[in-house]
Amino acid sequence: MNSSLKWKLAFAFLLVFVAGGTTGAFFGFHHIRHHVILGPPKSGEVGDRMREHFRRSLDLTPEQETKIVPVIDATSAKLEAIRVETAERVRAVMEESKKEVAPLLTPEQQKKLDTLEAQHRKMMLHHGFGPPPKHDHDHKPPPPP
Repeated sequence: MNSSLKWKLAFAFLLVFVAGGTTGAFFGFHHIRHHVILGPPKSGEVGDRMREHFRRSLDLTPEQETKIVPVIDATSAKLEAIRVETAERVRAVMEESKKEVAPLLTPEQQKKLDTLEAQHRKMMLHHGFGPPPKHDHDHKPPPPP
């Protein structure tokens, strides 16, 4: 193999390496921006993100956007209802689990479990998952006069 061919081959490998690094950096930045900096969509943000994504990706005309917005709003409302329902179900299962586990623990372990639960609740609030909505059956009726 002559010297010229060796240099060309080394340059081609260098180009491939740089292209791979650039591609990795681009997708890494995209991942960080959407999943770390912005985080997962919080309650109420899904519709806004969907509208912005469609606007940016589909080059919608103003007329199309006007027609699509109600569909996105309806979809966002349905997804929010699913999120709330799922959160309520998860909360109920976790409460049931805690009721089963707590009697098996020492008083010190029960305090640690309570601390873990408080930390989890704080983390969930920080990420936009508020407390479950109150239902009429959650309230005690007023005492009779």
